Amino acid sequence: MSPQEALSRLDSLMNSMGDHARAVYLAAFRNLMLPIVRTAMRHGLAYDDLHEALRRSIAECAQELHPEGAKSQSQLAILTGIPRPQIKRLQATLDVGAAEELSNLTRVGRLIVGWQRDFVGPYGVTLELPLEPGEHSFPDLVRRFAGQANPAEVLEDLKRVGVVEITAAGRARLTNRPYITGRLRPESIERMSWVIHDLAETLDFNLNPDRKCPAHFERRMYTHEPLAGHLLEGFRQLATEEGQGFLARLDSWLTEQLKEIRKRRRKSGAGNVASEAPRDAKHVGVGVYWFEKDAFYDDSKEN
Repeated sequence: MSPQEALSRLDSLMNSMGDHARAVYLAAFRNLMLPIVRTAMRHGLAYDDLHEALRRSIAECAQELHPEGAKSQSQLAILTGIPRPQIKRLQATLDVGAAEELSNLTRVGRLIVGWQRDFVGPYGVTLELPLEPGEHSFPDLVRRFAGQANPAEVLEDLKRVGVVEITAAGRARLTNRPYITGRLRPESIERMSWVIHDLAETLDFNLNPDRKCPAHFERRMYTHEPLAGHLLEGFRQLATEEGQGFLARLDSWLTEQLKEIRKRRRKSGAGNVASEAPRDAKHVGVGVYWFEKDAFYDDSKEN
């Protein structure tokens, strides 16, 4: 699809969407955002932080949906409605996608917590770490809390987000700039984002009128009558046991299939999985989750 066709199609879509449909989209989007915003606010994020994240998400999606129509700043501004001065700044950040950035920043959080806990002096002051390998050095910190990551690349990530600076003596120093990790481990926030992301991706795929293959499986059940007491606890226990059992059966089936595949691969002397996988191979999964909400609400708001 050419840039002109992409812009024309977007124009037609916006013109054909009535006020009621737009109101439905916006109300649904607000409903979707409520638990996400609540979590963000609980961990110290505010309007400006979330607004910036939304702008970057819109720009990234525009590049994904219209790769030919979002190459220039002016085209990207038209597709997203974001002013051109902001587009110029955003484009410089889009080389690293949201998933890669999340992985990097989660690693940053682990490093900071580890530094503040295990690399401190007698009075609890964080140590300035030498950049050369050795005990209580920066490479030692990376090895303990970031696995096989390259220490030089990790150092650049920490400097980029402003939590580390290099002293005149050539050591890494943790700055006083706050870095939000909250009471939860960074991995917990990362997991939450992927759970919501994967479910939203499934729903988005199923709602896409241009998809070329059948809809992904997506079902849910819920009680029309509110439950309480032993009925609520009984159903909670049943859902937990059945859900865990269902996932365990899927995992057992996959384990057996993959054993056979690996056995055949070893016999044939094939290389690693990534290089040998067919072009249509995909990472797949199934999620099971419990949800609940209060049965009572303020009657005065009904009208």
